[in-house]
Amino acid sequence: MSDMNFKRFYLFPYKLKIAGWLFLIAGLAFAIYRFYFGFKPECLNIKVFAVYSSFLQSKYFTFITNNISEEIVGLLILLGLFFIGFSEEKEESSAGMLIRYRSLFLSVYFNVLFLLVSFLFVFGLGFIKVLVLNVYSLLIIYIMIFNYFYHFRKPE
Repeated sequence: MSDMNFKRFYLFPYKLKIAGWLFLIAGLAFAIYRFYFGFKPECLNIKVFAVYSSFLQSKYFTFITNNISEEIVGLLILLGLFFIGFSEEKEESSAGMLIRYRSLFLSVYFNVLFLLVSFLFVFGLGFIKVLVLNVYSLLIIYIMIFNYFYHFRKPE
């Protein structure tokens, strides 16, 4: 498969990078609104299907009433990071694809190192917070490494 076909098959169009930034900014703003100020809009209390739910009792494959503000925050941030990380640059090249591959491998290595250190030195509820952060950390690390190499250390 040629590099051009590979790029078209795996990367989103550049316009989704812009949408990704909008999702990320909206998700972070809503996260601050939700978690820092503790606001849970009543309009987001809805019935949702739950494969598993554990509040006062465990429930499986049932409908529950839940405030979906946390889920909206998580989805907006995750989609934003995903679109930012895997959308084409304005001018995509084979050198850019090589930077993507290297960045992806490095981000997996750093993320695994982050988790290993967390297993050894973070305990209790702090570790649960690390696991929640890990949902986003691979994409965050990838975006940082890719942008560093793409914009500041272009290959010869």
